[in-house]
Amino acid sequence: MPFRGFERCTPEAVGVRSDAVMRLLDRLEYGGFTEMHGLMIMRHGKVCAEGWWAPCAPGLRHALFSLSKTWTATAIGLLEYEGRLRVTDPVAALLPDKMPPVLTDELKKLTVRDLLTMSGGSDTELPDYPADWLRDFFARPIEHEPGTHWRYNSHGTTVLSAIVERLSGQSMLDFLKEKLFPVIGVDGDNVLCRRAGDGTCLGGHGMFTTTEDNLRLMLLYLNGGVWEGKRLLSERFARDAVSPLLDNAPAHADAPWIHDNRVGYGYQIWMCRPEGSYRADGAFGQFVVVVPGLDLIVSINEAAYIGRNVSHTALSEKLMDRGFPDHPIHGPQQTLNALFEELLPGITQDGAALPESPDALSLARRMARLSLPRPWPASRPVRPIAVTLVPLKGRISFRMLQSLGGRDPLEPQADRIRLETRDGLLYVDFDEAGKRSRLIADMTGGGMTGVLDPAGTGDVVSRVLCFARADRDTLTLSVRWYETENHNKFTFTFGDGRVLIRKWTEAGIPDPLTECEAVYQIVKE
Repeated sequence: MPFRGFERCTPEAVGVRSDAVMRLLDRLEYGGFTEMHGLMIMRHGKVCAEGWWAPCAPGLRHALFSLSKTWTATAIGLLEYEGRLRVTDPVAALLPDKMPPVLTDELKKLTVRDLLTMSGGSDTELPDYPADWLRDFFARPIEHEPGTHWRYNSHGTTVLSAIVERLSGQSMLDFLKEKLFPVIGVDGDNVLCRRAGDGTCLGGHGMFTTTEDNLRLMLLYLNGGVWEGKRLLSERFARDAVSPLLDNAPAHADAPWIHDNRVGYGYQIWMCRPEGSYRADGAFGQFVVVVPGLDLIVSINEAAYIGRNVSHTALSEKLMDRGFPDHPIHGPQQTLNALFEELLPGITQDGAALPESPDALSLARRMARLSLPRPWPASRPVRPIAVTLVPLKGRISFRMLQSLGGRDPLEPQADRIRLETRDGLLYVDFDEAGKRSRLIADMTGGGMTGVLDPAGTGDVVSRVLCFARADRDTLTLSVRWYETENHNKFTFTFGDGRVLIRKWTEAGIPDPLTECEAVYQIVKE
């Protein structure tokens, strides 16, 4: 069915100053704490500013990480409104076959609401999702009275996915495709969700949707669970979901600078500092921030830097030069700071429109030209290279960091690599895990987009942006997985008939999480 699009307007038409949006963009683009992918600003139900950093685009789905949790909670809310469950239902009664032989008193008390509010009571997080993960989850000790102690737990949210699937008789994604997506205007064919070992949708962190999909989800909550006159969530559920039901400040006592993780928690939704505001939140800054008092929604996809100690990175020193305080950097919090400090003061409190401004045209032009940064300038011309390599010691994987599970990203894979430079491009053909793939990187300063299937499943994000450069005896390849936060860098250093290959994996910017190296030898074609 065709979806009704949102009305577009200038910021001033809905009481937002264009120069405030410009200042927000300045902080996001030049603050050194994030790499932006997508931004939409809505007020009074109208989109007044939007832009994507090419090759990111409006219809491009993006990894949500824990923003998935809000979609999962919404699936629970849909079932609750249909009368198919109550949030006070004991989990043991809903998944009896997954329970241990003897139920503790705490496990008997565990309810759907406890999982919704991250108050399941256990201090233990499981490492992965094998086929029997549900039994492992319920076999864990529960140290705290359910409903009283907040502790973040992605597996608990995926238990909610399992409950949705048990009650609906279909996958959680298919349930959303039937009950929610057609109503709120989401293209279900463009939504992905990773699966656990038993096939359960990873509702805790496995979904991929677009920037606008996420905005539509949170518009449902801003409207109290009603979409264009049709109620989807009960009044109580919609209200409780965005209310501070649990105190999450004690859990963040060791990170007081992450201010907006300390304001309270609802049903898989975080509270924010501006009065009455809340957000859906995923790792690396996948945000939808709602400020009801301003009738405002801001949807963001980004790869924000999850900071470490100041001394660990040159970026921190750069931020210190800009006057940031002496504490670990947390990019997502810096994004929220920029939103609250730059955008919100530029919005009329009474909701009235502002006189049209020439800044609106400048803003529109700027947002139409957004693009991901180039890692290097154009490489100087190099002599043509055409070599085939086989591993002599170790093997390098060309897979992305499987941050949602799966095999070790550094597990040796590439059995044969062919490098060729011609016409300003670097071609990298590699045989890995029985599959042949190709990366093409631009050496002239631009980027080449492409598609890979990094896990060989045909069911994962795989769009890449590649750059390359030459420096004496070394080729450097940058592979940015721009539907996620991940970025790989490879160097190929030639000498004595061999090539030393090194790989770095970054999540957010700029510190590499992992690195490895292997030696390949040049063989005749």
